[in-house]
Amino acid sequence: MPSGNLVFYWPDLGNTVSIAALVLAVAVFVFGLFSGARANKIRVLFAVILATLLGWLVMPLAVQAAAAVHLTATRTGVMILHTAMLAFVAILATSIYEIITVSLSDVGLASRK
Repeated sequence: MPSGNLVFYWPDLGNTVSIAALVLAVAVFVFGLFSGARANKIRVLFAVILATLLGWLVMPLAVQAAAAVHLTATRTGVMILHTAMLAFVAILATSIYEIITVSLSDVGLASRK
C-alpha cells in the first residue's frame, strides 16, 4: 500500500502542557484502579487489546481514504488522521467494555461471579 510521504507530525505544545497531560492521565489511571478497574481487569484488558488490534487493522484503510482526499499531503492532515484514529480506538474500547459489562449481563450472558 503506497502511502506517499506520510510523515508523523504533531504540534509542539511545550513540555509543560505535555507533562500536565501525562500527570492527568496517570491520575485517571490510578483513580480507575481504585474504583473498579482492578475487579474488571480482564474485561478492561480484553477491550483495550481488541480495540487496539481492530484499530491497527483499520489503519491502512484509513490511510488510503485520507490519501484519496489528499489529507496526507499536509502535516495538519496527518495530525487529523492520527487524531481520528486515536478517537476511533478509544470509542471502540469503551463500546467493547460496555458490551461486555452491561449488555451481556442485561441479556443473561455474563459470567456468574
